[in-house]
Amino acid sequence: MQMAVAISYFHRKIGPIVWYSYPEEALNEEEKGHLADIMDQAYEEGFFMHKFGILTSMNYYFEIPSEWARGNKELLMISLILDFTPQVGVEKPIQSWAESFANRLKVKNEIYKAFYNVDDSQVSIEDHQDLKEFSKNIRFWLKELYWVAVEVLREKTEEEKWATIMSHPQIFKVIKKLSKEPMDLEILDKWFVTIFPNFNLTEILKELEEQKFIFINTIGHNTYVLLVKDVNIMRVPPDCVIDLEEDSPDLSDLTEIYINEVRDFFETYTPTPLDSLSLFELFADPKVYNVISQLREGPLPKEKILSMVSDASSKSYLKNLDLLVSKSIIQEFSYSGEHLYLLKTDVVLTASFPEYLRRLLPQDMKGYIARQYSHKPLIVKEEDDLIEKSNYNIISKIEDEIDIESNVDENRSLISEKFKNLIKDTEDKKKKR
Repeated sequence: MQMAVAISYFHRKIGPIVWYSYPEEALNEEEKGHLADIMDQAYEEGFFMHKFGILTSMNYYFEIPSEWARGNKELLMISLILDFTPQVGVEKPIQSWAESFANRLKVKNEIYKAFYNVDDSQVSIEDHQDLKEFSKNIRFWLKELYWVAVEVLREKTEEEKWATIMSHPQIFKVIKKLSKEPMDLEILDKWFVTIFPNFNLTEILKELEEQKFIFINTIGHNTYVLLVKDVNIMRVPPDCVIDLEEDSPDLSDLTEIYINEVRDFFETYTPTPLDSLSLFELFADPKVYNVISQLREGPLPKEKILSMVSDASSKSYLKNLDLLVSKSIIQEFSYSGEHLYLLKTDVVLTASFPEYLRRLLPQDMKGYIARQYSHKPLIVKEEDDLIEKSNYNIISKIEDEIDIESNVDENRSLISEKFKNLIKDTEDKKKKR
């Protein structure tokens, strides 16, 4: 278990019990018993942390009005359970969301019915539907809390860190300008002001230097800016096509649909700098990255993807999904009566020495390129609508300014080779079976 959420309830006969936890198999009975003991020691509403064994729990104890309970109130506790030590400061957003969860229950009329069974003496036949509906609501809200915690607590991958930096058009353009050759700072500044008059080059260079993208050196009276890490992004066919063929041979018709979708796209796709900038921006958004990470494992039902976000943000999330469809990153289709999303094109980020430095390297070093991939389940980011915070207006303004070469022929060759290998692997597995 890496992470779980739970809601505990004070049963009038048994005492504190874990009423529901998610993921459902994450907590064993002993761990649930510990949570019940923690709740039994809570006497006033509020947030607190507790450690037992290797587990750390963040808990929020509260009460809701009830017509069926003694004292006309139900005693409840929300818990986030971790098998690792959280970073300092993450308890504040968790507490905020726990309080919101509690307030949602407090203002919902008769929500207390969810914690009773049809055989309880207080429950009439007329209450049965309410029990079912309210129970379903609370379980769904708890799952929302789980996915919020995933975003808050997971570590950012190297891909996301690079994409966050490169997603800004002004930084993207500076990096590509410096990838050609070192530049005199004064000349670079004059060039930058003509294209991005509303941005500060000094602040940008400071960030890039801190992130070890550039090196600034003064020689005599002149200061030079040298790029030492060139980050690129490109679309590639998704590897999960092979996994689908291998793990689910009974879905061969689905695999064929999948392969055709991927093939149709890459037959006409040409890498461009503008497309690269759009991809960086998409991958910089943690919610979008989370969806893409999930789809790297194979097609997902639309309902499951939407369960990863809160009900309040589902509309903006649907807009994000529509954007990913429009950008040909994912594809929505129907299969066996179910709406599915598949990863139409995966994306690879690479970091390497810029071309002018590679020319200076010894022959046996020229093939070196540093790549790092990670799909670990992140530091929280504002839940703004992706479309609202988009840089696409800026991108359109500088489209004519992007004069960099994207080594199109080389990229297309790499894509073509990867797709051939992917299809070949699939066909070989069919023959073996």
